[in-house]
Amino acid sequence: MKILLVCKDIGGYARKLADFLARDNQVCFIDTSSLSERFARAPKIIRRPLKRWAQLHQFNKALRTHGQFDVLLVINPAQIEAKQLAAAFEVCTRKIAYLYDSFSRWPMSREALAVYDEVFSFDPQNAASYGLKKLHNFIYDDYDADADDGDYSAFVVMAGKDRVPALEGLARAFDQLGVSDYKFLVQCKPIPDAHPGITFFEQRLPLDTVGALVKRSRIILDIAKPGQAGLSFRFFEAMAARKKVITTNPGVVDYDFYNPANILVIDEADPQIPQSFISEPYVDVPEHVYRKYTLQGWVEKVFASD
Repeated sequence: MKILLVCKDIGGYARKLADFLARDNQVCFIDTSSLSERFARAPKIIRRPLKRWAQLHQFNKALRTHGQFDVLLVINPAQIEAKQLAAAFEVCTRKIAYLYDSFSRWPMSREALAVYDEVFSFDPQNAASYGLKKLHNFIYDDYDADADDGDYSAFVVMAGKDRVPALEGLARAFDQLGVSDYKFLVQCKPIPDAHPGITFFEQRLPLDTVGALVKRSRIILDIAKPGQAGLSFRFFEAMAARKKVITTNPGVVDYDFYNPANILVIDEADPQIPQSFISEPYVDVPEHVYRKYTLQGWVEKVFASD
C-alpha cells in the first residue's frame, strides 16, 4: 500500500508511526514543521507569503516524486496549510484524518471534516458531538518487561505555564509524603517564586530523551490541558515502560487498561496521593488489552478496509 502521511510533527510521534508503517508499505512522510525556512530573514511584510510559497513548492515536489497514493493520513489537519491539504487530496484515493488534539485547541468545522472518508479523534467528547470515530493514541516504544524502579519517584515534562499551578500542588503533595526525588520539567520561561522542585527549560526535548526519562522514573504525571478529555501519550509511554500514572484526567477510568493499582486520578485543586500508591508494585496490563494500544493495533484499526 502507498501511504501519504502528513503532520506538523512537533512531538516526534508521527515519525514513529511513519517508521512503523514503512516496514510493510511505501510511505511518504511529510513533516510540515521541517519544511523550508529559506525566507526567514526576509522583510516582515513579505516573509509569510514567501515562506508559504516556498513550503508549498517543497510539499508539491515531495508529492511529484512519489506519484499517486492509495491512502492519505493527515494528523491534526487544522495545523496544515489549506493549499498543502488540497495538493495532497489530488494524489490520494482514500482520505483519513486523525485528531490527537481537542477542538478546544485546534477547532475544525463540520465542512472541513466532511472532505475525509474517515475521521478519528482521541477525544471522546469531540467524537460523540461530531459523529467521529473515537481512537486512542498509541504505544510507540517497545515493551520493557524488565523495567526497574529507576532514579526518580515521579516525572513530568510539559510545555507552557498554564498548568504550573497544578504541578506545584503535586510537588507539595509529594513533599508532604517525604518524597523529593522527583523530576518536574516545564518548557517555558522561569516563573518567579515557583516551587523549587520544578525545572524550567527552553528547547523542546527530543522524544527519545523523554522516553529515557520515563524509563528512569517510577510514576509519570499527566496534567490534562483545559478542555481535554482524550488521553495524552503519557499513558501509553507509561504502559510500555510499566510505570504508574497520576493524572487529572478522569476519563481514563473508561478505558479497559485502567487499573486503580496503576493509575491514580486526582483532584487538581486538592491532590491527595496515598502512600500505598507509591509503595505498592505495578500490576501488568493483560496482553490482549495491551496489544490494542500498540502501533500494530492502532494501524490495523485506522487502515482497516470497510
